Amino acid sequence: MDKKELTEWIIFLVILFLIWSHVDVVVSNSMYPVLKRGDLVIVENAGLEFNPKDVKVGDIVIYNAHWPAYENIIFKIDERLGERNILYIFSEGNLEAKYLGNLNSKLGTFKVFNLSVPQLYEKPVIHRVRDKVQFLGKDYLIIKGDNNPIYDPELVSLSQIRQRVVTINGYPLVIPYVGYLSIYAKEYWYLIVLGIALYYLYNYLRGRK
Repeated sequence: MDKKELTEWIIFLVILFLIWSHVDVVVSNSMYPVLKRGDLVIVENAGLEFNPKDVKVGDIVIYNAHWPAYENIIFKIDERLGERNILYIFSEGNLEAKYLGNLNSKLGTFKVFNLSVPQLYEKPVIHRVRDKVQFLGKDYLIIKGDNNPIYDPELVSLSQIRQRVVTINGYPLVIPYVGYLSIYAKEYWYLIVLGIALYYLYNYLRGRK
């Protein structure tokens, strides 16, 4: 590979990185009808293009959520307490839930618990900010999917915010259906690996003839 080809490859990879770092894939219908499964949304990145402190109520954000990995534990606590308005702050440690106090929000009053788990797992979630609050001297967000009946069970810190969906006149910038390519690639990765293996095997056998 000569210098010209190398330069072209570097430029291509840089452009690809810049494009891919400004898009995200919607993997569920929790934000329906504004966002649908398979949509590709245009985003801006926290810390580079916006300050998480500037996130407003109504913004659609992508954040590192812990609660999807612990829904069974959360359900058992909620069921035992007979409460639905509970928000959790996650930490790493021995498995236990500790009551931290009540949080008064324009959305209502929530009981806040620290849920300590042996290992923290994260999953990106695309939902809408419903309120900005302070609890124990720290800024948090209450977040909810438009199509979900209840709020996300996690009290989200600003440090968890990864990206914000770009909007024009309140409407998110969306490329419909394109995100299915990424979804199917993750769900059926083994077929892609098999296809690549068969392709190279075919070329190898053909080269021996």
